[in-house]
Amino acid sequence: MYRINKYHFNEFKCQASLHKSNYAVLINVSDTGIKYSPDFDFSEEYYILKELSHPQIPITSDFGEGELFRDDKFLIKQNFIVLQHVHGYDLVDYFAEKDIENAGTLDEVIKSFISVCDPLQHVHNKHYIHCDLKPGHLILNQKTGLVHLIDFELAIKRGGIIKGISKEYASPEQLQMLNYLKDLPRKVHYETISSTIRLDGRTDLYSLGLIFYQIVTKKLWQVEKASPCKINSHIPQKLEEVLHSLLEVNPSQRIASAEEVKRVLMSV
Repeated sequence: MYRINKYHFNEFKCQASLHKSNYAVLINVSDTGIKYSPDFDFSEEYYILKELSHPQIPITSDFGEGELFRDDKFLIKQNFIVLQHVHGYDLVDYFAEKDIENAGTLDEVIKSFISVCDPLQHVHNKHYIHCDLKPGHLILNQKTGLVHLIDFELAIKRGGIIKGISKEYASPEQLQMLNYLKDLPRKVHYETISSTIRLDGRTDLYSLGLIFYQIVTKKLWQVEKASPCKINSHIPQKLEEVLHSLLEVNPSQRIASAEEVKRVLMSV
């Protein structure tokens, strides 16, 4: 058995698809998990989650630094955050084995993305950007049909500087900012970057589009760059238009908000 402070868990493992950090479900607290890392400070994630209040976003209860023990033998100091454990399936994994050309399955996909829009809009209304939407951070609860948005390690205030990036699901403006940051500290100042490349909620919407495209085509947009209906002829025209709008390189040409994405999807 492992322990950090008063928190006990059975396995030391890193679920890379869910978090950069180690993660375990606690055995002494119901429906609660702990993320821990010797290097990563979870204080920012803790305070961001404390500002958010939505049933599809995990609640956090504690963070700090503690000593990791295995069977009462000290191993290493760890930073940690304790938060609600979300039961469910990685959204991409859930649909991977389903017949996406089946009308019922496609309808289920659309309903799932309608559900995603609610917590995402809440985050944006609080002036935050998740900045790391990817498979594993969207968890479908099959019983309720709700999709939960997890892992706010890389979340930033609107207009801020990225703290990290998942290149496969990053927006063009995140990749552009990354290139600017590579020039620091010799060439570019942070103020120059934030004024030149201003990130907002549409950054998350691009990542959402990449995941949506992957599910309904079983292909990666970054590889194919093909219209969804050319891969899956069962995709309705309205959904095709939504996907193209989400995947616009220029943020000003994208759908403006998660709320608008939800409204359009409900009419597909």
